[in-house]
Amino acid sequence: MEAQWQARAELEKAFEEIKRLKDRLHDENVVLREQIDRDFMFEEIVGSSPALKTVLSSVVKVAPTDSTVLITGETGTGKELIARAIHKRSRRAGQAFISVNCASIPTSLIASELFGHEKGAFTGALQQRQGRFELAHSGTIFLDEIGELPAETQISLLRVLQERQFERVGGNRVLPTDVRVITASNRDLSAAIAAGIFRADLFYRLNAFPIRVPPLRKRKEDIPMLVEYFVKRYMRPGFQARSHPGWNCPVPWQRLSRIRKSDSSKPP
Repeated sequence: MEAQWQARAELEKAFEEIKRLKDRLHDENVVLREQIDRDFMFEEIVGSSPALKTVLSSVVKVAPTDSTVLITGETGTGKELIARAIHKRSRRAGQAFISVNCASIPTSLIASELFGHEKGAFTGALQQRQGRFELAHSGTIFLDEIGELPAETQISLLRVLQERQFERVGGNRVLPTDVRVITASNRDLSAAIAAGIFRADLFYRLNAFPIRVPPLRKRKEDIPMLVEYFVKRYMRPGFQARSHPGWNCPVPWQRLSRIRKSDSSKPP
C-alpha cells in the first residue's frame, strides 16, 4: 500500500515537473516571438528567415538616405511593402507616400498621370490637374512595374532625377520637385536595355540601391509565421487558434503565396 502511495506521489511530481517545463517553454517562445516581431516584422512583412533578414537589413540601411531604390522580384513577393517600409523609416515618413502602377495606366495617359496637365492640353483636359509627382512633394513616390514605362516618359523621368524639375503636359512652366523615387519591377531590366526598350542611363539612376525580394519558395521557413499571422488576422471573434499535429508538415507555398497576393489588395 505504501509502495503504491509512493509511486503515485512520484508520478504526480513528474507531471508537475512536465507542466513546469511546458509553461517555461511557452514563456520562452512568447519572448522569442516578441523579439522576432520587434526585429524582423515591418508592418505586414512577416518572417525571420535569413533571406528576409537580408532584405530588411537593406531597408534599415537605405531608409535614412534619399537614395533612389530599385526593388526587383517576382509578382506577389511584396515589393510595395518593402517600399512602404523604406518610406516609414525615412525622414519623409510624415509626408505622402504615392504609389503608381505604371502597367495599369494607358500609354497615352501615363505622362499626365505622373506630371499632371494644363487645361486644354488634350481632348478631355477640361481643367488643370496635378500629377503624382506634385502630390508626392516632400514625400516618396513609388513607381511599380517601371519596366512598362514608355520611352518618351522615361526621358521625362530621367529629367526629374537629374534636375529635380518637370513640366506639366501642355505647359511650359518648370516646376521644382523634392521627392524620393522608389521603383520596382518584375522584369529583367538588363534584358530590356539590351532589347532597346529601356534606357540604360535611367536604369543606372534608378538602380543606385538595388533590393532583390525573394519569393516564398526560397524562404519556406517563414511559412509557419505567415500561417499564424493569417490565422490571427482572419480568425472570428471568440475563437482561439490552436496548433495542429501537422503544423510541421510541408505547406504548399504556391497556395500561401496566392493568399498573400489576394490579401495585398485589402487595407491593413
